[in-house]
Amino acid sequence: MNRILVLLVSVFAITACGVDSAVVADDIDSDIDTAAAMDELSANRGRFETFTASNGDTYFHLLAGNGEKVLASQGYASASSAAAGIASVKANGTVATAYEIREASDGSSYFVLKAGNGAIIGLSEMYVSKANAERAIESVVKVVTATTLETPAPLTVGRFEVFKGLDGKNYFHLRAKNGEIVLQSQSYTTNAKAKAGVASVQSNGLVAARYTVLAAVDGRYYFTLKATNGQVIARSQLYSTKYSAERGVETVIALVQPVKGN
Repeated sequence: MNRILVLLVSVFAITACGVDSAVVADDIDSDIDTAAAMDELSANRGRFETFTASNGDTYFHLLAGNGEKVLASQGYASASSAAAGIASVKANGTVATAYEIREASDGSSYFVLKAGNGAIIGLSEMYVSKANAERAIESVVKVVTATTLETPAPLTVGRFEVFKGLDGKNYFHLRAKNGEIVLQSQSYTTNAKAKAGVASVQSNGLVAARYTVLAAVDGRYYFTLKATNGQVIARSQLYSTKYSAERGVETVIALVQPVKGN
């Protein structure tokens, strides 16, 4: 069990960009690199994190035990309303039929979690296929059953985090200063390749033309970031409006701007 409790999230050192340069060394024990062990760790160490957006609304997201964001909320006018939203996720998120898979304009899939009255209380990340989204739902149901509520530590700048996903592949995501996860990578076969993906975001993420805002079939929006060869490096979370997605692009560009004096 002690091997299950190792920290899977590693923070990639960024010394020339506007992201946290602190390093948490990789600490992934090869003995836990199995589906069963990953599943146990992810379920037992899942946590809700709350944060406040620039518009004053409160949000939460659900992280699996490996640090992967598996569910995000809509905005709430108050912290107490967000807490009620978390309670609703805990009540409804253990029921597989409460999840609904949807498709984006580029063929990517995602899912929503609905309360008993049909209101959407959670949104997933973007997945490359419907099958991946279906597997993710199975994992989220397990994670929701054993979670804690945490407020992420304040950051002075953004931060990249590299981790092993629930599917055993390697990913990174980008956190904004308020703790919000604003960008999620594609999958990589190794940790080193995921870190190379971070470097690609550092260079390509400075160029506005590398971003494309896309629509989902339910009227939500998200954006992708592509390398010079046209390959998608990362996708954003889902936004309720196109304007919000465009503002999200601006946020990511600002986060990866080089720090003055470096």
